[in-house]
Amino acid sequence: MQDSDGTIYVLPDGPHLHPRVLGESKPALFAGDVTIEEGVVLDITNLSGTFQFDEPEGLLFVVKSLGSMGFELHQQAIRYFPMDGSRPPVLYLE
Repeated sequence: MQDSDGTIYVLPDGPHLHPRVLGESKPALFAGDVTIEEGVVLDITNLSGTFQFDEPEGLLFVVKSLGSMGFELHQQAIRYFPMDGSRPPVLYLE
């Protein structure tokens, strides 16, 4: 999850953890699912049970932010799920 100030929070998997981080109905810039092992982002998506982010740019921004923090990126880690239910393409950084 990324708050409106740009801070990225990585939480353990679980239902409705966002209120514990943002609280008070504060907005998020982005939320999704990420799998990180040994400093490598293996999978990152825009899937979120609560937030519905339909902008691939938000997902790519978070990936770039994680990269600037020193995380490596697996070649096909970025998967964007369109809200229309169509097949998720793999996105690549330019």
